[in-house]
Amino acid sequence: MRALFWMLLAVSGSVLAQAADTTQVQVNGKLVTPPCRPGFATSMNVKLEEVSVRQLLDGDARVTEVPLTFDCRPDSRVSLVLSAGLGSIDTQTLRTSRENLGLRLMGVDGKPGISLGQTSSWTVGNDPLQLTLRVRPVSLGELPEAGAFSATLLMQILYL
Repeated sequence: MRALFWMLLAVSGSVLAQAADTTQVQVNGKLVTPPCRPGFATSMNVKLEEVSVRQLLDGDARVTEVPLTFDCRPDSRVSLVLSAGLGSIDTQTLRTSRENLGLRLMGVDGKPGISLGQTSSWTVGNDPLQLTLRVRPVSLGELPEAGAFSATLLMQILYL
């Protein structure tokens, strides 16, 4: 019995003393510069021209243009998703801090502008990609009271 105990102890000791299998995994990578670089600040303050309540009533408030330029490698793809920081009325109109006043994203030649919440994409050629955001104050039903206002437009930019 004592011999069996010593044999079991010797066998179990050798099992415990065996080395575990090990594997080494080598990981390599390369950091690259993004395919595009925006030609504008990460935070912008855009000053709109003064607009009168009468201009809102007549629907002829001036459009403000905000240029967005991207320097990209040829054949890169730029995707842009816009969202309204204070909420939106529809896919073209941001809420502002002033009740009954919105800020509409405008297109060119009667076409709608870039829509809120939808991805817009462009393929870049040899020249920088030049986009223009066009916005105009609009009345949302009743005319708003005169006074200062603000709105926030967030842009998510993806480069492929």
